[in-house]
Amino acid sequence: MIKFLLDTTATWSSFFEKYLGGENGDGVDKGQYEVLENVFDILSIVLWVVLGIVGAFGAIYAIYLGVQLARADEQGRRDDAKKHLITVCIAVGVTIVLILFFNTFLPMILGAFVKTDIWGEDPPGGNNPDQTFITPLRMLLRV
Repeated sequence: MIKFLLDTTATWSSFFEKYLGGENGDGVDKGQYEVLENVFDILSIVLWVVLGIVGAFGAIYAIYLGVQLARADEQGRRDDAKKHLITVCIAVGVTIVLILFFNTFLPMILGAFVKTDIWGEDPPGGNNPDQTFITPLRMLLRV
């Protein structure tokens, strides 16, 4: 079980290398592997940049709304600034969670369901790609 936890993939590149054969050509052909790796590397970089931009603008806008909340002399303006501040915090939080999920946690989750060598052994039947954790679910759903 410890070997399984140490072999967990945390990036799309390591996921493709480990489970699609990588550059040694065991799985998909080398061209498909390189295209998938390059596309997901670019998407990952773009998502991290978007996270930084959203975080920066969210922090600046939250400070602006906090100043408006402190300077408001009417209760209606305070309530309006408070609602906007809560909305900004929720939006930034959801953006952070989604980007972390797609960049880090999704490759880990997919990596857990692709291979069955939890105990350091080959899956039953050798390296048959049909022998995965997801096979019982696929059989249940008749996919």
